[in-house]
Amino acid sequence: MHKSLPAQTTETIENDWLALFDQAPLGARAAVRDIIATHREAMADAFYERMMQDPEARAFLSSEVVHERLHASMQRWLTTLFSCETREQFLTAMAMQRHVGEVHSRVDVPVNIVARGARVLKNRIGGYLARSPLGRDELVEAVIYVDSLIDLAFEVMSSAFVASHERTARIDEAYRSFSSGQNMSLERERQRSALLDWENRLLQTVMTGQPGDDLPSVSGSSFGLWMQHKASALFRGASEHATVRKLMRSIDETLLPLCAQQLGAGNLSEVRHLLKQVQAEVGELKFLIESMFEHLVDLESGKDALTQLLNRRFLPAILARECEITRSEGKPFALLLVDVDHFKHINDAHGHQAGDRVLQQVAAILQNSVRSGDFVFRYGGEEFLIVLVEMDHTRAMRVAEKIRTRIAAEPLLISNGGQLNVTVSIGVAMHDGHPDYQRLVNRADGALYRAKQGGRNRCEPDLPDANA
Repeated sequence: MHKSLPAQTTETIENDWLALFDQAPLGARAAVRDIIATHREAMADAFYERMMQDPEARAFLSSEVVHERLHASMQRWLTTLFSCETREQFLTAMAMQRHVGEVHSRVDVPVNIVARGARVLKNRIGGYLARSPLGRDELVEAVIYVDSLIDLAFEVMSSAFVASHERTARIDEAYRSFSSGQNMSLERERQRSALLDWENRLLQTVMTGQPGDDLPSVSGSSFGLWMQHKASALFRGASEHATVRKLMRSIDETLLPLCAQQLGAGNLSEVRHLLKQVQAEVGELKFLIESMFEHLVDLESGKDALTQLLNRRFLPAILARECEITRSEGKPFALLLVDVDHFKHINDAHGHQAGDRVLQQVAAILQNSVRSGDFVFRYGGEEFLIVLVEMDHTRAMRVAEKIRTRIAAEPLLISNGGQLNVTVSIGVAMHDGHPDYQRLVNRADGALYRAKQGGRNRCEPDLPDANA
């Protein structure tokens, strides 16, 4: 039995379908099946045409790739739902509804949007039936059959949506609790240092640079990436967080361009005046950050016990947030799925304690190879997953290769003073605009599989058509 729906609910829906199937005459069911087979493409067109009229829905359908794939999926959905002739076929169709509901939950498509599209499908099928040769009684039976079957499908879909959405909400809340349970004193000092480092780099660039040189942005600094990605979960709802983001935009979009312009014109007195404004806003940033950290407690909890990395149960909350950032701000991100090569052999030859020490040291190398705004997870067993925020494909491959070479070049310590040379295989996938983050994880997993099949100790990018 599928875990997302209670057994009693599944049994009730199955009984309702069997009753509906028995009541609808064979001729009515056959007429509906033929209409779907003939007009499914036009129905999918009408469904998405209606959806695209809704500003709420356009946010989820703006990607051309998503639209093309969903169009084909809608046609398969119609065919599967209205071709059921046996109990097994019906259970397959209901499993599809659960899957669709879970995907909608991950993408966070509001149920009411999909319900509007369902009305379009009902009206379209009803219109085609009205032009069919069915007699009056069979026509009525066919319309009732279509209406009831779509309602049954959406009942299953909605139940799966709600169950998945509740799980995600619990995970998101758990991640916020985990985030607030970190060593906040240490994190506060780290971010103070990162902000000071950016400020010093800015002043150095102004003093030693040439006209036309780019000035380092605060949003692109280690502090800025942490603030935009990790702090958005940690301080969600804090009024100071929105003000910090506003100040960062003011510095990057107003003060720094003016400073570069005056620097290029050789107007040093105006440059000094602008730098004082930057420093004033940085001072306000420091005050606000201090205020936010004061709201949090200093507790250690929620980490992977062995590696002290993020636990994978927080992955949905983080990937959903990164997908939203990409959708609203156009900032790309990448996934690296990292697997320790021949890890079973390490355990078999040297013992599980040696294997644990290898995982701890690999975790430390991964953590030290990325920026403070990135996320590193213990994904499971000997696998790790890294979320590289604001990262294009070329740089993501460069980071993956840096990690691979660092691990291969650094002998890892095991018990009794021994050392092991270890390698990793890495799959790299770029977020392509598709709102379902699980698809991105699957693509990274496919790239990792090719890396291992290709001989291990290598980095492989996701193939563009891997999920076509």
